[in-house]
Amino acid sequence: MRRMPLLLASLFLGLPAMAQEARIAIQTETSSIDPHYALVGANQAVARHIFEALVASDRNLRPTPGLTDFSNPEPDVWEFRLRPDARFHDGSPVTAEDVRFSLERMPRVPNSPAPFIRLAGSVTAIEIVDARTIRLRSRGPDPSIPLNAMTAWIVSARAAADATTADFNSGRAAVGSGPWRFVEWQRGQALRLARNDAYWGDKPAFASATLRPVANDTARMAALLAGDADLIEAVPPGEIARLRARPEIRVTSAASSRMIYLGMDQDNAVSPFVTARDGSALPANPLKDPRVRRALSIAINRAAIVERVLAGAAKATGQIAVEGQIGYAPALPPPAFDAAAARRLLAEAGYPNGFRITLHSPNNRYVEDDKTAQAVAQFWARIGLDARVEVMPSNVFFTRAGRREFSAFLIGFGHTTGDAWLGMSQVLHSFDRARGLGGLNRGRYANPAFDALIAESRGVVAEARRDALLRQAQGIAFTQDTAIVPLHFPDNTWAHRAAFAYAGGVEESTLAHHLRPAR
Repeated sequence: MRRMPLLLASLFLGLPAMAQEARIAIQTETSSIDPHYALVGANQAVARHIFEALVASDRNLRPTPGLTDFSNPEPDVWEFRLRPDARFHDGSPVTAEDVRFSLERMPRVPNSPAPFIRLAGSVTAIEIVDARTIRLRSRGPDPSIPLNAMTAWIVSARAAADATTADFNSGRAAVGSGPWRFVEWQRGQALRLARNDAYWGDKPAFASATLRPVANDTARMAALLAGDADLIEAVPPGEIARLRARPEIRVTSAASSRMIYLGMDQDNAVSPFVTARDGSALPANPLKDPRVRRALSIAINRAAIVERVLAGAAKATGQIAVEGQIGYAPALPPPAFDAAAARRLLAEAGYPNGFRITLHSPNNRYVEDDKTAQAVAQFWARIGLDARVEVMPSNVFFTRAGRREFSAFLIGFGHTTGDAWLGMSQVLHSFDRARGLGGLNRGRYANPAFDALIAESRGVVAEARRDALLRQAQGIAFTQDTAIVPLHFPDNTWAHRAAFAYAGGVEESTLAHHLRPAR
């Protein structure tokens, strides 16, 4: 009889499932529980726990039925029919009125650093057919509707009727229909969730989950090795081999759909962080000249950054699309490193002695983001620039980037669909709030020829034609204009205790419901 407690304890430790808590250390904390506050990765990762999007995505980031089944009964009509068993966390059914309310609320959230304008710009009318059916009308055929609907988070119209973003943060309005229920958010400390036992889909393996922000890579790994975390994200590339060698740890890696790139101010006549080398004002913003932007791009040795900074856990790129997406252009390889040509371009543009520039970057959002920024600045220094780096926490960075306070900045765009149109229309199209385009174009690049191709491709359903138009548009943005400076697609890498398995994929969000006991 005295052996029974030891036996029970061993069984409990060997079965980390329904009665236990999933403890996850994440790199970047959300800036809000409000799913409509900011269209950025860290916020969307949290939204996927508590809320559901109008359209779900499969493992290849293609639209798939989930909360709704959807169809295109007429060229300019998309119909969405809600699941009969979809319920909010308070037990009320998800209705077409909740969908209408959510779609109308999304673009109107005050002070959003990355507004949800893209679906609103595609839709001319929202029509409720019945309690479970809603129709969206577009300006002609528009395959982007279901793509944009993949980040259209549905909230309870009753709970959020007069709610502010602060009401979501406190939990009062954080009523979704996702696999987890909101329990508590202590900013800077932890987000606590409880399993939604009424969820229609695959239920989480754990009764509760805690997502704790740990920005420091060393501290995040220490939490895993000490047993204080079951799963960590954003494993430093240089530590992957060491973790794989430990029997109590497992590593899960997958190719990423997130492009890391440099944005550049192409709007201001005088850019805030660009001066002559002596600090005096320049008569014009050099970043408005495509020759300067091209020089800054080819001055960077992307292969060296991938190998030395990222320990090979990334893939250099010369475009926004990821291989396998509609719009991916094989003819756009990573630009060849050519410092001599970069210096010639600067001289042609009127800057033979270079200039001073500050590159801004987050230091806790992307894999080795601050180190990548430092490496870029070193390459720029070799072509005659006085290149400086300023890093900051991601919540500060994204607020300032949204206000367009920077001259040059390191940032990422994570594709949420298998179609590059969405990223191109948001990151590269000229800013147009009314049409929902250019919402993430923080550098304000603009080329009417590029915009025309995006407009034409928007209504093309035939995949081959759509692919050709997007490739052509990419040629303008990257070969002709150097609209932004693409750097690489980092691998997604998680580490977890050996007693667990994690279903990581192309989409980088770390999701508590993808963590399960190992079989």
